[in-house]
Amino acid sequence: MKNQVKTINHLGQVVYQESVEFYKEKLSVYSKDFLQNALIPQLYEWSNAYKAAVEL
Repeated sequence: MKNQVKTINHLGQVVYQESVEFYKEKLSVYSKDFLQNALIPQLYEWSNAYKAAVEL
């Protein structure tokens, strides 16, 4: 759990996940079209991966 942030998910449970910056770095290799049409619809809005994909 090193460098992870605490988040409350859609079920009210505490989850630990990487930061938005971490996901932005990992997702930056994908096209905006892929992010919008394939990835974002599969992610929960509370997740940092979702937030990063939307920001890209």
